[in-house]
Amino acid sequence: MKILPLPQKFENISGSFRIDGNAKMFCDSAFIGQAERLADLVYASCGFFLQFTDVIDEARIIFAKDAGLSAEGYVIMISQGVVTITAADEGGCFYAVESLRQMFNLDVKQEFVSCSDCYVEDSPRFAYRGIMLDVARHFFGVDAIKKLIALMSQVKLNVLHLHLTDDQGFRLQIDKYPLLTEIASVRDGSEVRKNGESYINDVPHAGFLTKDDVRELVTFAAAHNVEIVPEIDLPGHFAAALAAYPELSCTGSVTEVRKKWSASKNILCAGNDETYRFVKDILDEVCELFPSQYVHLGGEQVAKDRWCNCKLCRERMSQLKTDSLDELQTYMIEVFRTHLEAKGKTVIIRNDGLTKGTHSDVVVQSWTPVKGRAARKNCRSRRTIISPRRKLHFSHDYNDIPVKRILALDPYRGIRKSDRDKVLGVEGAIWTQDVEDEDVLFYLLLPRLDALAECCWSKKHKDFYSRLQPRLAYYESVGLNYNRKFARKPVEANREDAQQGDTL
Repeated sequence: MKILPLPQKFENISGSFRIDGNAKMFCDSAFIGQAERLADLVYASCGFFLQFTDVIDEARIIFAKDAGLSAEGYVIMISQGVVTITAADEGGCFYAVESLRQMFNLDVKQEFVSCSDCYVEDSPRFAYRGIMLDVARHFFGVDAIKKLIALMSQVKLNVLHLHLTDDQGFRLQIDKYPLLTEIASVRDGSEVRKNGESYINDVPHAGFLTKDDVRELVTFAAAHNVEIVPEIDLPGHFAAALAAYPELSCTGSVTEVRKKWSASKNILCAGNDETYRFVKDILDEVCELFPSQYVHLGGEQVAKDRWCNCKLCRERMSQLKTDSLDELQTYMIEVFRTHLEAKGKTVIIRNDGLTKGTHSDVVVQSWTPVKGRAARKNCRSRRTIISPRRKLHFSHDYNDIPVKRILALDPYRGIRKSDRDKVLGVEGAIWTQDVEDEDVLFYLLLPRLDALAECCWSKKHKDFYSRLQPRLAYYESVGLNYNRKFARKPVEANREDAQQGDTL
């Protein structure tokens, strides 16, 4: 059995099926696009086209719709010379084709393709199966993002979270505020960290996604059953934008896009009415570009020192009748949450941005240990995305976060059974402070992306390293960099795993 991630149910049946130039397809009208995609994959592999027929008895490949199946679920039956693919929705049919792609090895050139008869019944463990790509610290453009989306879709990941803004760069065209791309997207140098020491180089770094870029990416992602979630990180991690519009900081003296990777103390002024107008304008354009149901507002690692000494912030706190800086941040997030809610959007923030006053509709992304009984209760009471940095932050070396640690992740750990229905899913992350090019990016992602997909989709990970080998061969064939230490024969992989586990 070759499918990765592992299906919920797989049964071998005696017999085999061969796709050749005589095979015809019958398709429910809802799935024409996915049937054509299968035909394209077969043509790329074998050089012949599968023909459509309106007579079901003539067909050897049948696409059928069953509204009773779960969202993104599918059934594949290969028996007695017929392949039947059944799904309730486009997503399920898309994933059925991706499973067939692996079962018939359609990424390899061959005269014909064959597969043992079998029955596959499959559906995702979690609805939200994501990866976050930081394009703010080091910029990655349309081509790299498209490669990532395609890889995600092949292993049934369905959310790409784009970290678009940070202290070190603002990477999205906003028409109303052109200085965000003229100034905030350009950094005059970067911190370099080697052998426990660091220095600032003088190598410029720039780049941003135009609106046409975003439209192209959103269309491409939709065709791959991937939703792109945009993140505008605030009120901290905003120094790049403040370099373009310093009047929105508490001091008015922010002069450059930050070169060091640590978080800046220069954050959005919470007492300035113009701050709220500025951010709402940005969010309006973000919502026009991204059809995602979610907008991520970050909210983490906010150094509030500047608020303490800011006249406008103190006046705002007086108006709110609070002396809590955390409540001031809660107020700011709530203003933007209400604004986005009116546009049909749901806000996500990271768990260290939560306070007791955070609205219950806000989704929490749990990435750091939650300390304190009240904080844990606050997290439990709301919808949650599991993203533990010690297991799912792939910018770390493989020695620090090995593949075995990803596979060992229990998303429900520490969560009461009564609260498990609030777990939307799982998200990995790659931060790019030390990731400057695609070779490094994909080396760090592959094959950890496959292990993440396995964790998101299935509870069991039987024969993972054996099922991984065709994925590695595919990466090799398309010229993607990956950790080649995992490219082992399945028998060797199993023997080593039994002796010492995955230490790579």
